Amino acid sequence: MDDLLARTLILLAASGLAVGLLTMLRMPAVMGYLVVGAVLGPHALNLIDNAEHTKFLAELGLIFLMFMVGLEFSMPTILRAGRDVLVAGSVHVGLMMTLVTAGLVLTGVPVQPAVIMGGAIAMSSTAVTLKQLAEQGEISSRHGRLALGILLFQDLATLPLIILVGAWAQNGSLAPMEILKQIAVATGALVAAAVIARPLIRLGFSWVLKSRSADLFLLWALMTALGTAYVVHLAGLPAPIGAFVAGMVIGESEFRHRVEEDIRPFRDVLVGLFFITVGMGIDTSAAASFPGMIVVWLLVLVLAKPLVAFVTGLIAGAPREASARTAVIVAHGGEFGLLLTSLALQSGLVPAALGQPALIALALTMGFAPLLIQRNHWAAWLFDRRERRIAATEASIRMQSGSLHDHVILCGCGRVGRLVATVLEAAGIAYIAIETDLPRFRTARRQGHEVVFGDARHHRILEAAGLDRALLVAITFDHLNTVESILHRVRAIEPGPASLVSTADDLDMAHFARLEATAVFPENLAAGLALADRALLLCGKSQDDAARIVNGVRAELVEVNGLAA
Repeated sequence: MDDLLARTLILLAASGLAVGLLTMLRMPAVMGYLVVGAVLGPHALNLIDNAEHTKFLAELGLIFLMFMVGLEFSMPTILRAGRDVLVAGSVHVGLMMTLVTAGLVLTGVPVQPAVIMGGAIAMSSTAVTLKQLAEQGEISSRHGRLALGILLFQDLATLPLIILVGAWAQNGSLAPMEILKQIAVATGALVAAAVIARPLIRLGFSWVLKSRSADLFLLWALMTALGTAYVVHLAGLPAPIGAFVAGMVIGESEFRHRVEEDIRPFRDVLVGLFFITVGMGIDTSAAASFPGMIVVWLLVLVLAKPLVAFVTGLIAGAPREASARTAVIVAHGGEFGLLLTSLALQSGLVPAALGQPALIALALTMGFAPLLIQRNHWAAWLFDRRERRIAATEASIRMQSGSLHDHVILCGCGRVGRLVATVLEAAGIAYIAIETDLPRFRTARRQGHEVVFGDARHHRILEAAGLDRALLVAITFDHLNTVESILHRVRAIEPGPASLVSTADDLDMAHFARLEATAVFPENLAAGLALADRALLLCGKSQDDAARIVNGVRAELVEVNGLAA
């Protein structure tokens, strides 16, 4: 007991230190867990071993990882992504697996390990990519949607690969037709499980919600994930596949977001432990034993993989610049690549001389993925003249804003923005206005306002305007996606500037409140209440009574729409 407690404390302290340090460096937390496992594991300091209780908790982590992935895979999500998932995703995974498998077979590697490694190298990190794209406000962009489609298909492709690894580990070599038969049987079983589980899960959650017990809701969510995993395991399929089915069923229901929030703490801890066990399997001596293979895998991930992604984008009908940016975004390894390689190494399907260098290369590229994704716009330089214009505009804005501190960034200088600029000038408050519409830009210039021509939705333009030094960001136009993009950039700064949003009406107030806008001012609300105030005065009300009535209505409307009064 004392030994177990001591090891647990060492594990927690090392994980906290590593994850905290890497988070400060803006690198994914997964890297911290992998480093802890590699350093403390049997191949290095040997302070933590792969005991049965550790493996059990790691398997739970894998189950919850697949459950959370399933939550993102509702059929409407896949259908909305449509062409990007079914065309771009399938082409990218198919080409990468074919190239890696063929290359390994030509060098004398047997087909089984070659196929597994082809699948592992084809995967990129959905968690790292989506988090970074969200911070940059690029998820809704063309290259963001294309990358999302490829990532969604990669996650789906993990399912048959896990089934394949399990079948090979149990039965050794299987004929191609037998493999297809097992995958078809597994697919049929999963579809049947989803059909059967759908009404049962919905009925269970509906009953639990009636009890109004948060504890019961959490217990039922945990039982749903683990219970479905166990039933599928009894049917002869890997337990994580059952958890994926349960997550997919819940992902199509109205309970999805609450389940996701309740399960997340368990998922984060157990998935962290899972990646620690993956790190324990990394033999750090492989860096000295197989340096050439590590370099080869790195070149495949950062050169061959993006080249395939670029061709994939063109096949899917994306512009060259979007395809180029997507290529940079997916040029790294992923969690499921680590999972497949780790499972194959444990079962002896992949030799250490092949799998260990791949593990190290996958982990390294995951660690540096955020840095690459941040700079994906560089890839479009050769194809997109617009990128060159942005770069020139960025340099001009940076020169104009270089001396500003605690200033206001005014996004939009049209009919509302010009009024705000006039008031700021009267108050002696420094500001810089950004306007992308040429006629409005010229009008604002003629009136003497401090306005620059540029597109505020591009994070580089906001950074050039001194976003990290600004006191306030005021958004005075009414384009939902653009406003979302700017608010994401503001939220990514700690401590960030305050944010004000002007909208045409009050329909989007709650949405912007969820994006943590400091205040939202609908134009119809301001104009309507000002008109109502004047109407009350003309109807004989005193100024105090009119102000009290209008303020009461304003507070009620603001509260209903999701903002504090």
